[in-house]
Amino acid sequence: MLTKQGPEGGVLLGPDWVADATYEARVLVAGGNTYLDGVNSRINALPEFSPERADLEDTLLASLAQAQFDGEGRIVLSQALLEHAGLSAPGEAVFVGRGRNFQIWEPKAWAEREAAAKSRLRAQLQTMGRS
Repeated sequence: MLTKQGPEGGVLLGPDWVADATYEARVLVAGGNTYLDGVNSRINALPEFSPERADLEDTLLASLAQAQFDGEGRIVLSQALLEHAGLSAPGEAVFVGRGRNFQIWEPKAWAEREAAAKSRLRAQLQTMGRS
């Protein structure tokens, strides 16, 4: 269960600064210890004083915080996180599993992202001789 994987049994949550190559995706990322271990491994693989390492530490790592839950077990998003993801409260959101973590998207933004990903995949498969 994810809630038992995070620090002290919680879930880390924050803006997903690396969700796409433009670093402009309006999406949130959440995960437990497995996700945090993966992030730290990727950061630690970079040279200690490199700008890339500093950027990841200053954006992704610095923005992760313990997720808050309401009495029914739902994630409670701060106003800053709602604004980052283009969400309203109360409102709808799309939760997308990504292996070690999950993302929280505004439904229209996710639909656009999903359609673009399917289009790219279709083109890649055609290039590989599959359809």
